[in-house]
Amino acid sequence: MRKSHTVVLLAGLLASSAFGAPGDGAQAVGVPERFDNQKVVRITPRNIADVHLLDQISGDRWTCGPGGANGEADYRIKASDLPLLNQAGVPYQIMIDNVQALIDAEQAELNDPFRDRAFFDAYQNYASVSSYVNTLASAYPGFVTRISLGNSLEAREIFGFRLTSPVPPIGGSPRKPVVFFNSLQHAREWIGVMTNMYVATQFLSQYNSNTTIKSLLDTYEFVFVPISNPDGYNLTWNGQRLWRKNTRVISGSVRGVDLNRNWSVGWGLSSGSAGSSTSETYRGPSPFSEPETQALSNYALSVPKLVAAIDFHSYSQLVLRPWTYQYTLPPGIAAFNRIGNSMVNAIAAGTGASYEYGGPDILYLASGTAPDWFFGTTGAISLTIELRDTGQNGFVLPVSQIIPTGNDGLAGAIALVSGLCRADLNRDNVVDDADFVLFATAYDSFATNAADFTGDALTDDSDFIIFADGYDRLSCP
Repeated sequence: MRKSHTVVLLAGLLASSAFGAPGDGAQAVGVPERFDNQKVVRITPRNIADVHLLDQISGDRWTCGPGGANGEADYRIKASDLPLLNQAGVPYQIMIDNVQALIDAEQAELNDPFRDRAFFDAYQNYASVSSYVNTLASAYPGFVTRISLGNSLEAREIFGFRLTSPVPPIGGSPRKPVVFFNSLQHAREWIGVMTNMYVATQFLSQYNSNTTIKSLLDTYEFVFVPISNPDGYNLTWNGQRLWRKNTRVISGSVRGVDLNRNWSVGWGLSSGSAGSSTSETYRGPSPFSEPETQALSNYALSVPKLVAAIDFHSYSQLVLRPWTYQYTLPPGIAAFNRIGNSMVNAIAAGTGASYEYGGPDILYLASGTAPDWFFGTTGAISLTIELRDTGQNGFVLPVSQIIPTGNDGLAGAIALVSGLCRADLNRDNVVDDADFVLFATAYDSFATNAADFTGDALTDDSDFIIFADGYDRLSCP
């Protein structure tokens, strides 16, 4: 067939596709959305034209994989659109044959009246997670304090909790250095909620039996925010299981903003987000236009010293470092590489799951993301963990995978925080004279948290003691 005839045929088929028209917009909120016989296909694009074709057909890329030509990517499409791929000669394999069948099985599991389940035996809705946080605070009053970060667009509380041991901060500091774990910026990624809560629960239950966890809770304060996007999450529990964004009303319809494209660092780049509200990666009209990202960032800025952060997502089994919005390596890449690889190795040793560490070279460019903001604004070692699986179930991960995935997250979190080398101020994996110069500069300034190891937002004698210990040992963990 001549090229001109192929173009005409593809254009006609695209016009009839449910996902093809760029102005289709979102499914009406409150109307249950079904995905009968829809597929998830993994393509291996030969060129950028193949990627553009799938973007037009689908509009819903599932996998966090390379967005360019030479890398795999998963898309949800209608069965009737498979001829488009065949006609264009796009190489693909079917990863999920019937998306609705997975959702129906998940709903049957959730609605089974004869199942007596513990918290981690099933996915939990907003109210259940909130109640569980209250249970933890009641059961561990010396360790857990519930917090409120603000409210969502629909006035739902964005809640979280502070978790640390009763061991007091060093040097009279009001708080220990803070590690921030958030999840569910993307509403359909239910496993992130459960993993975040599982990590916290294991920290508490193993405090007296696990010397590593005890040391971490004695040294740091952990802040957990399990549901960063409560409105979107509520929507996924009420008929729109695959909703991704928040519920921002745009031009009279709920189209939503992708919260993980709404942060200020790298915001606005079309190479890693979209300016159209119909896109799943719509970045919003301005950085922090959404109350959800405002709440999380304002809380992070209120912390005297933030040292590390994890943003839990799914799926693809990846550990991702900044920068996500550009291919340029971040300052302190040596420290990121050491810690990221240790997380991957810890997960493999602990659960047998295979994760991969890297940056946009193993993902795609994404601008305006939380980890870039945490690192770029606070200096915290900030990473994304893309949880299970690798495409067999995608966002509809069976409940049997909740605890195994939780153990992935636990192993990764412990490796991250255990690997922090706070005296390595230039993050080259050695505590040497170059770090001494940086510490002395901060110490002379005093009223700075540039070399604050105790969490009091100052660089003082208490910090000098900690730095001196690291300087004597020279090497990082």
